[in-house]
Amino acid sequence: MMRPDFWDGSGSDGRLPCLFCRHSRRRKDRKTWERLCGACRKLTPAEIHELDWYQRCDADGVVVPPNMFRHSRRNSDTRYASALAGLQTSGLAPGGRILDIGCGVSAQAGSFAQYRYIGVDLNRQALRYGHSQHPSAHYVVQSITHIGFRDGTFDGILCLEVIEHLPQAVRLAMCRELLRILRPGGALMLSTPDGTVTPWKQLLGRKCEASHETELPPAEVRALVRQAGGSVEDQREIENLILPSSLLGAVIAHLVGDRGPTRELVRRVASRAGYRTVLYLLRAA
Repeated sequence: MMRPDFWDGSGSDGRLPCLFCRHSRRRKDRKTWERLCGACRKLTPAEIHELDWYQRCDADGVVVPPNMFRHSRRNSDTRYASALAGLQTSGLAPGGRILDIGCGVSAQAGSFAQYRYIGVDLNRQALRYGHSQHPSAHYVVQSITHIGFRDGTFDGILCLEVIEHLPQAVRLAMCRELLRILRPGGALMLSTPDGTVTPWKQLLGRKCEASHETELPPAEVRALVRQAGGSVEDQREIENLILPSSLLGAVIAHLVGDRGPTRELVRRVASRAGYRTVLYLLRAA
């Protein structure tokens, strides 16, 4: 019997999820990306450029299946749009300084064109790529527990899907640093998966990514922020689709990750099961 990963989905016109296509994790040159995945998934030139960059230049050298790329990008676009709306509601004025901690390739930097955006990450290759795409933005390689900016430097700070990757012993130091460099009256937007344990999580898995150390329930986030010298002014769910870190979760993400209405239905079901992302608006005390 032919295994699914031997199937050739390049002629399926996007109907076959990348999971079942033998080309999905195969290293490809730029022209092959365009001929196979570009034609099949109707990829834009910008998407092809970034997918090609990930396999050639990123430290992990991964080949990202296009539908998983779109799934992840839709989640990150939603996070950044929600965080930007939160900063604007909190009083951030055009021209304000924004720090994006753990920015990666900073695909959403263009959304902050009316502000002074600075991205921070330890991945130099990702920062170089970000700067090539957003030359008006600024990028700095720094540790998130020893940030080299003066007290009160930033009007707004973004810390989106970072804290859950850190060991518990480091989280308090990071929160203190972020609150230190936040100006009085400024806003820190922090997002992280809700670590509340539900019966479904006990059955399917407590984490939504294997790389996460632990995921924090809202009460733990609030306690951590208080200990760091801040307060939580607001919290709300972000409409991201997150799933248990398992083969089942990966298959579901492949099947619905870039499929509009079906994706939204699965997101609502997953949210009810406890797999959801929470955005917090933090202030310095």
